[in-house]
Amino acid sequence: MNMMEMGEVVAYLLRYRTAERVPSGGRKRRAAREGQLSERDVCALIDDAQESEREALRDFLAGQGMRLKVFEAGDYPGIAPGSRFFALLPDPELEQPPLYTRDAVFEALKLRQESRAELALWYLQLWLLLHTLIYTRLNRALSDVSRYQEATFVTRELVELVRDQLEILRGLGESAPENSRVLLDERGEDIPRRVKAFIDLLVRAGHLDLVRETGDEDVWQQTLLGALEAEQIGVHHLTHLIALTAAEGSDGERLLATAETPDAEAHSQSSAAEEGEANTMAADEPVAAEDEAAAAGSQGKAPGAQEDEEPRQ
Repeated sequence: MNMMEMGEVVAYLLRYRTAERVPSGGRKRRAAREGQLSERDVCALIDDAQESEREALRDFLAGQGMRLKVFEAGDYPGIAPGSRFFALLPDPELEQPPLYTRDAVFEALKLRQESRAELALWYLQLWLLLHTLIYTRLNRALSDVSRYQEATFVTRELVELVRDQLEILRGLGESAPENSRVLLDERGEDIPRRVKAFIDLLVRAGHLDLVRETGDEDVWQQTLLGALEAEQIGVHHLTHLIALTAAEGSDGERLLATAETPDAEAHSQSSAAEEGEANTMAADEPVAAEDEAAAAGSQGKAPGAQEDEEPRQ
């Protein structure tokens, strides 16, 4: 693997985050695109690299806070016999670049002229409620990576969970934190639209896959990449949002601290769930750290080889 090929491998992994020698779930191999290698070629270059070349690749990725993990068939369900699953994951021991830029989040969730504070609150709210569906509801810890195929939900479930969350907040009346009441301004189809935009973000990140359609409902499943990343770094990929808050000593900061161990974070969400607290947010900041614990709190108690490549684009 020369330096040009290494750059092409990294470019591919940054785009797709994963590569499989034998794609799982009947997926076709990703074909080459203009300026980009095919999935087959990426896997071959990594497999055939000499140790010195692998070390150079590791050093290159470490400079971006990333590492390449390799899993064999039998390591996790869904990896085809004779295959290898390459996953580009953030390294929790290194400084983390944001998974999303803030602008991408704000652009995706914006419906009207909402402030960035409101949009950031919506993102954290949706992220925590999604984890209620794929972790708390299944009595699953973040370390239970192998159960990622069980982590399925339909869009309607997340929409209903959001509506339940808003009813809890509305029920608090005047005792609800004033700066979190912006969530109650939703009208019409706002909630389904925000949920769809949020799911689209996670699909683009490789954290969710559409596994089937049941009637008029889409069934989503957590990916192995999404489960691995949750286990490896917990909520740390949200720090580029959380860091924008000036709140200190908040519940959200405590949640971030406990997230250093995946099981601890899952326990933190479950414990906060029993308290039934509402979300809070600093009025003049994009994200209040306390939103994390509160959002988890009020909802945590809710419930073969494919040889053909995709056509060139």
